[in-house]
Amino acid sequence: MDSRDVDQAVAEMVRVLTPHESADWGRPAGALDWSCWETAAHVAHDLLAYAGQLAARPDSAYLPFDLVVRDDASPRDLLRTVTGAGRLLSTMLTASDPSVRAWHWGPTDPSGFAALGVNETLVGPDPV
Repeated sequence: MDSRDVDQAVAEMVRVLTPHESADWGRPAGALDWSCWETAAHVAHDLLAYAGQLAARPDSAYLPFDLVVRDDASPRDLLRTVTGAGRLLSTMLTASDPSVRAWHWGPTDPSGFAALGVNETLVGPDPV
């Protein structure tokens, strides 16, 4: 997997959700306890975190930062945030040599972070 896969996954997420921007994003996201809004914010957070990991290349932990999406962000703004975070990950994937390793519960290469980003975007968080 690579940057193109992340770009395609984010584009698909935005394509599917854009027609529903006026819906109630405060309702639960499927079987999750999180709302649709919280789930989309989580996707943006993880995409940004994966980009940060590749940029800094820590070998034992996640960087001590979090994406905070303002509570008043509209669904449209939230989808733009997902798009921006996805592009940052895609850019880092393109810029990273395949030999690069960064921490995600162990050493992970760029293709692993691409797979994580695609999974998070299309499958979402584990409901457990």
